[in-house]
Amino acid sequence: MTKFLPGEKMPTIEGYINGHGSYQQNDGLYSSLYGNLVVIDKLMTVQPVIDFRYNPEVGDVIIGRITMIGNKKWKVEMNSKAESTLQLSAINLPGSVQRRKMFSDEMKMREYFDINDILVAEVQKINKSGNISLHTRNEKYKKLTNGLVLEVPAMLVTRYKTQFLKIESIEIIIGVNGFIWIGSDDLNYENMKKILIIANFIKNIANQNKVITDTELLKQY
Repeated sequence: MTKFLPGEKMPTIEGYINGHGSYQQNDGLYSSLYGNLVVIDKLMTVQPVIDFRYNPEVGDVIIGRITMIGNKKWKVEMNSKAESTLQLSAINLPGSVQRRKMFSDEMKMREYFDINDILVAEVQKINKSGNISLHTRNEKYKKLTNGLVLEVPAMLVTRYKTQFLKIESIEIIIGVNGFIWIGSDDLNYENMKKILIIANFIKNIANQNKVITDTELLKQY
C-alpha cells in the first residue's frame, strides 16, 4: 500500500468520494493523516498507520457502549486498548438512591444498562494492568437516548473545563475517548435537522485532522 503524509496530494479515480482521512481542495484530494490509501468502490479513505486509540486518565469523561453484562459489572467499549468495566456498585440507582446494592439490583442490571446501550461515564481508576474502572455516581452520568454517536480519532479531542455543551435545544457531550454524543430530549423534526448539521460540521473538522474545540463548536452556532 502507498503511504501518504498529512497535506500530501493523492491520486484519484473518476467519480471518487472522499472519506475519512482525506479532504478536498480545488486542485484535488489530500491526505489529512499519515497512513495508507484505501479504495473501496469509489470511496477513498486513508487508514492511519499509528494507533489513535484513547489513553485514559482518571477523571476523564467518556462515551461508551455496553458490550457484556455479568458478575455485577458491565463491560464497556470505549475506544481503548485496555478492558473497561462499570461495576454495579459504581452506579446511582434510579432516583439517585444511595444505598448498598443488593441481589435484587443485580437481577435488574439490564434495566439499568442493557447490551448496546450508550452511556456517559467518568474514569474512576486505572489499575496496574491498565484496566479501567468507570463510575456514573453523578446525575450527569447516565444512559444516553434520543441522539447519535460520532467516532473521531481521540487525538482530535482535548480535555476542556467541561465536556458538556448546550447549543439551543441540542446537547453535545465530547468524550475524551473520541466518541461524541449529539442529542436532544425532544426529537422533533427541527431538532433532528440541528443534530445532523452539527454532526456534519464535526465530521468535516475530523476529516481535515483538526482538533475539535468547544469554542469552535459554539462559535459556529
